[in-house]
Amino acid sequence: MAVVDLYIAVLLKFLAASVLLERILEFFDHFLSLIGLGLGSKAQLLRLADLPAGTADDKNRLIKKAFIMQSAGIVLGVGICYFSQLTLLRELKLVPTGALLWWDVLLSGIFISGGSEPIHQLINFLKGHQEALKAQKVRLQNMLVANLPQQTLPGERIGITYQGGLYPDKPGHGLRKVNPQYIVIHHSGTSPTASFEDIVRQEQKERRNARGSYRLDPSFHSVITSDGQHHHYCRWDSVGWHVARGNRISNANSLGLCFVGHFQSRRKDVPDLKNRPTEAQLESGARLIALWRWLYAIPEQNVVPHSAVQRGRVYCPGDNFPLERLIAKSTQILKKWQQDPFIQEDLERFKKQRFIYV
Repeated sequence: MAVVDLYIAVLLKFLAASVLLERILEFFDHFLSLIGLGLGSKAQLLRLADLPAGTADDKNRLIKKAFIMQSAGIVLGVGICYFSQLTLLRELKLVPTGALLWWDVLLSGIFISGGSEPIHQLINFLKGHQEALKAQKVRLQNMLVANLPQQTLPGERIGITYQGGLYPDKPGHGLRKVNPQYIVIHHSGTSPTASFEDIVRQEQKERRNARGSYRLDPSFHSVITSDGQHHHYCRWDSVGWHVARGNRISNANSLGLCFVGHFQSRRKDVPDLKNRPTEAQLESGARLIALWRWLYAIPEQNVVPHSAVQRGRVYCPGDNFPLERLIAKSTQILKKWQQDPFIQEDLERFKKQRFIYV
């Protein structure tokens, strides 16, 4: 590309010199025509009238005239190149840039004496070639970009990204001593339209001390809103505060997953079909549970409702929550991931992040 640019720049310089030479020769030609007209030369009169020469002598005169004009063009061209120090090979950097070489001056003079039209054609050819090179370069760049692996954040292929939750610089109730072994499912007990920010504000309000200040006390490790979006709250490598200690399960060895909404029937004998999580929540929740199960090798039976930790004392996440379907869906997702090498690559990148393992 740079070589073509150099050629075009040099040809533009010689184009200017050639146009100058053409103007000089035109003046010289008109001068000769005027002389011929003044002397009554028939050949000159025929030429001015744009009529063919009548005799061999007239034709010979025209040939002599063309020879004189061409010779004059070469002489003038050499003179222009010499006095302007414009030489073809030196401009193209094919010879040293020191003193002028006589044969380079002669070649350059002959070159511009050929007229501006050939130089124009050369410039147009090179510009066309330049455009073709640019188009080829763009095509190659597009091919390279298409073939390069996409730079994605870990987890984008599985639909979950994580950078330490809401407080990445603070480990909640302290770092775990062991990685989690259980996943505890909760509901927020609020309106299903509540946002993640609403859940955080409500928790901060409830957990202020007598002086009105709030000590960092995140409960759930992740929250799933009704639109199916997951929101990470407490760091996964730290202890949340979402259950009271049970026989086997405690905050120290479990992850808390909260689904925004209230999924308990008002009457135990009449299930309230409206109080159910959305399909988007279940899909997103199953995906997150599958990820946690993969990261920490948690079996199906260790995904439990809050009510199983404190039997008879809480009903969370409610009798309308389809826990068995949620767990089965997470198992299906895990099986699909195991058959997808791209997902496996994404999972391997995901587990190398901070704030996951103790």
